[in-house]
Amino acid sequence: MSEAATLRGIRRSFGAGAPALDGVDLELRTGEVHALLGENGAGKTTLMRILAGLDRPDEGTVEVAGRPVEDFSPRALRERGVAMVQQHFTLVPTLTAGENLALARPSGRLRPGARQARRRVEELAERYGLPVRADVPVDRLSVGEEQRLEILRALDADARLLILDEPTAVLVDAEAEKLLGVCRALAEDGRAIVIITHRLSEVFAGCDRVTVLRRGSVVCAGEPVSRHDRASLATLMVGSAPAELSTARRSADGEVRLRLDGAARGRLQPLDLHVRAGEVLGVAGVDGNGQAELEELLAGIAAPDAGSVTVDGIPVPVGAPRERIADRIAYVPADRHRRALAGPLTLADNLELGRGDRRRPPVARREERAAPVLEEWDVRGSGPSAPAASLSGGNAQKLVLARELAAGPRLVVAAQPTRGLDPEAARMISERILAAAADGAAVVWFGAELDELFAVADRLVVLAGGRATEAFTPPYDRGAVGLAMAGGHPS
Repeated sequence: MSEAATLRGIRRSFGAGAPALDGVDLELRTGEVHALLGENGAGKTTLMRILAGLDRPDEGTVEVAGRPVEDFSPRALRERGVAMVQQHFTLVPTLTAGENLALARPSGRLRPGARQARRRVEELAERYGLPVRADVPVDRLSVGEEQRLEILRALDADARLLILDEPTAVLVDAEAEKLLGVCRALAEDGRAIVIITHRLSEVFAGCDRVTVLRRGSVVCAGEPVSRHDRASLATLMVGSAPAELSTARRSADGEVRLRLDGAARGRLQPLDLHVRAGEVLGVAGVDGNGQAELEELLAGIAAPDAGSVTVDGIPVPVGAPRERIADRIAYVPADRHRRALAGPLTLADNLELGRGDRRRPPVARREERAAPVLEEWDVRGSGPSAPAASLSGGNAQKLVLARELAAGPRLVVAAQPTRGLDPEAARMISERILAAAADGAAVVWFGAELDELFAVADRLVVLAGGRATEAFTPPYDRGAVGLAMAGGHPS
């Protein structure tokens, strides 16, 4: 195995706070899958963005295939064979999957026409087992399809060093397992693969070596995965053994709070469903089976084509978020950057969006109100005046939850709320949502990880082919749930 990339003494700071990276060394080898771990805000994505030419270090050196990098630009690094699939998608929403694939081609390569681009998407999707609807605009694809398309774009560029930032965060277990198999095959073909992940099971299932960052410094440098277990890696990530999430069940005898009567939209077939006050309903299923449509109905983003959706007997308002907020419906979307946060606005201003006020108070007052909230939720940024776009994924999610849960919601619609979070942050987010249920909210929790859903849900339904199964109850039968996800009928 040869060295694919070497980073030495990498330092990077943003503003006057602690450095995002404080003298980081990293070696990546061809023929290996290298896991990069760390709590949210540890510097993982910043380090890989530097390697991909999306950022540049304040200090330090980078070599790719033994040659120093002088030009830190995406184009220069792509030409050197480095590609990065970012956690937050970079697709053009109004273009189809095929058009996005063609657009990503290096300038020196012939860009195909629409028909050829569509065929290329279909060819790549079949080869790597990553299905995507090639002729559909991206803004109509599911989050899972967008993730798969991002990966296919990188593979189409024939990258020799492929960086995947939380690639399985929106994939169900079977899809994640398939993607890990693709990564292993690519490594065996002589490529270097870097996976930024918080799913420790994936580290042991598909990675050769592991590096752990904590607060911008290396605490585990490229060690063989076989030297560790889940507990040791979790401790390295956060500095102490993470606490376990309480799985105590809640009472299910509250009044019916959320009710769907024959509600249908798009791929979602007519659905009858209810969730009681204080209850957590888990929703599982392979992406693209009606989850996105159900999520949008519950959050008031779209009206049902048929049937009704009510909270406490009143139809869910459709349209402006202000109406949803006034009705105390909390919404945590799967794509937090596109649907939950205004990146250019400050942290304080993003928190104010949850108040629904038509007139905003002065800047000083907004920042004064935001400061204790950011401290309570451990949102690690540069203060209330920092732009939301500067936050890491986990800190951005904490900001969303802090805003959405502030008013004591009657309904919480949570779509993969722990996506891309380190174990401690995931536990914190989960406990806050469960606390909202304990205070009387009805919670609908869309999840990709069955273990998580089994831990938090009082009941569980599976969406397959746009239809919901009968509800599963604890103790959950993994085999029966898995069969339902595959479109079977558990006995």
